Amino acid sequence: MNEDGLMTASVALSTLCTILYIGLGFLPRPSRPAAIWSLGFIGFMLATYVAVAADVVGSLSLRAVSSGLMLGMIGVIWVGLRVQRTHRSGSWIPVLAFLVAAPSLLWLASTTDAYLTMVRVTFAAAGVFALLVVTELVRLGRLVRDEILPLAFICAAYVVLGVISLVQEVLRLFAGTPEASQLESTRELNTLGSLLFVVAAATTLLLMTRQSATPAEGAGAGSFPVVARDRLSRAEAAGDRWWSVIVIRLDDPEVLREASSTNAFDAIARRFAAVVRASLPAEADLDRRGSTEIVALLPRPDGVVRQVITRVLADVASMESESQLAVRMSASVGWASVDEVGYDLDVLIAVAKDAATSAAAEGGDRWERVVEAPPVA
Repeated sequence: MNEDGLMTASVALSTLCTILYIGLGFLPRPSRPAAIWSLGFIGFMLATYVAVAADVVGSLSLRAVSSGLMLGMIGVIWVGLRVQRTHRSGSWIPVLAFLVAAPSLLWLASTTDAYLTMVRVTFAAAGVFALLVVTELVRLGRLVRDEILPLAFICAAYVVLGVISLVQEVLRLFAGTPEASQLESTRELNTLGSLLFVVAAATTLLLMTRQSATPAEGAGAGSFPVVARDRLSRAEAAGDRWWSVIVIRLDDPEVLREASSTNAFDAIARRFAAVVRASLPAEADLDRRGSTEIVALLPRPDGVVRQVITRVLADVASMESESQLAVRMSASVGWASVDEVGYDLDVLIAVAKDAATSAAAEGGDRWERVVEAPPVA
């Protein structure tokens, strides 16, 4: 396929991938990482439009700018992955610096003999972001091992090609070979690499977005915080202290994931959610967070909450007999009551999560209660 054909394919596929991700990923499952990835797809799509416009008007400078913008979108994808993993603001400074530097340097070099050198240098620099993408994908854990394969494979190949391209340019400069003999093939390689990247990114990120942002049980995603805060506010005004937040987590999800296929693990996660939901009182407000964690707000005295938690643990443990895996099923529960922690929903959930983590660290299949209020920041 010639370069014009590749650019046409890039425009079509970048537009399709952008529409698919925003329509099937971001809009039904909005989140900060999904918003960042949407910006990356939109930016890549616009860059392909600029490239086509540059070919129409015959502008090498405009084409250089579009190439720099395409390469910079790899960094945007990396920022979104970092936010997904750490739940904190991403490292935008190096990405923004590259988004400014790459198009600018390519534009300045587009009418000089150093253009091929600058193209290969920026391609190799983008390979650094591709390596960071692979690192973040691996650090996300084994629960998404199948989902990360398309993007991880393409980014790994991107890194290898970046190194090869840089070595090739060094050898060309030493040999004194004219850039015209290699410029066209380098452009086609860059375009093909960008084309494969956007398809792989759309596949991986769409799967991750739809899996990691499971909507809440009941009235729909986003309703739990609103309802729970309203209930706690009214309970505080009435002096009602019989309210608790519990966090229920399936123990050893990574072990279960390793011991099963994607479909089998998804079935376990669905069964876990169904068992927990059936074990909790009808008045409990539930929020399913991811595939293996459920947050519940319970309007019950301490003695009843203790019985509820015991029943949940027993029911989750009974899942073992229904599974074909040679892995024991169990859960860990963190419990925070307003009598000990206060009526702030975010604080209740945070300390209950910590308690669930402690229970899991002790071997799982148990619960741990927060027995004193957290220090005021």
